[in-house]
Amino acid sequence: RGRMTTTALPYTSNMLNVKELLLGRPAFLSGSSVSAHVYNLPDAYDDIDVFLPNMMALSSTAEHLLHEGFEVSDRFSRVWARWLEYGTNKWHTNSLKLTHPDLGEVNLVHKLVGGHPVTSLSGVLESFDFGLLAIGYDLRLGELQDMRGYLFPGMRLDGPLPMMPNKAEAWKNGFISQYNGIREAGRYAKYCRYGYDMSLVKAQLLEGYQAAAEYLHNRDKPEKQQLADIYDKLYLMILLDEIDEIHDASQQIIYLDALDDIMEKLE
Repeated sequence: RGRMTTTALPYTSNMLNVKELLLGRPAFLSGSSVSAHVYNLPDAYDDIDVFLPNMMALSSTAEHLLHEGFEVSDRFSRVWARWLEYGTNKWHTNSLKLTHPDLGEVNLVHKLVGGHPVTSLSGVLESFDFGLLAIGYDLRLGELQDMRGYLFPGMRLDGPLPMMPNKAEAWKNGFISQYNGIREAGRYAKYCRYGYDMSLVKAQLLEGYQAAAEYLHNRDKPEKQQLADIYDKLYLMILLDEIDEIHDASQQIIYLDALDDIMEKLE
């Protein structure tokens, strides 16, 4: 795994160019592209995440980027058309992916947490799973905001960080939704492959999967028993550092709903 530093990348990165395009807008640029910039891991992201406080801001930002040469990604063209025709329901996450021949992919996101819109950079950062993502830009100001020191007082910022405090508490007690539980191992594997030291997150995931599996094994419904088996399998794969295997399985799991299919991918 690569050694983490806080040396910024050159100001020619795609993320910083997107930041300049959106400067002054009510938007929050954060996620893996910003962390890759701060930790000096230039290949440690797939797309650039921009979070908007409401759907009007998302639509306006999308139109602005389309004017700047972006195009709606093929897979999202129907989503965009449906939004324009019917608006959106109260999904917890609404996203639209745009592509540019030079700047790559930008993912515009409007999130609800607990049924309420996320309208601040701090709210966006605390909605992430991993502490290494607690960095971002409020594009109305344009300055890098770093919440790592606040969320993890006394910890070295150039060393491994755990899960976000609220997520860590939920995982410690095994309070994991099926959606999150099945996908979290894949997210963990992705950041391991990026080059981050995920050792503190690993310990928390192991504790959470074990607690959730123990609870589910005591439920009568067959689907609960099967979910417990999946968590047992994920626990073992994380324990044995089978990172590539977890990553490969997660690429297919994310598109599946049936627990039988999910279990098959983990075998």
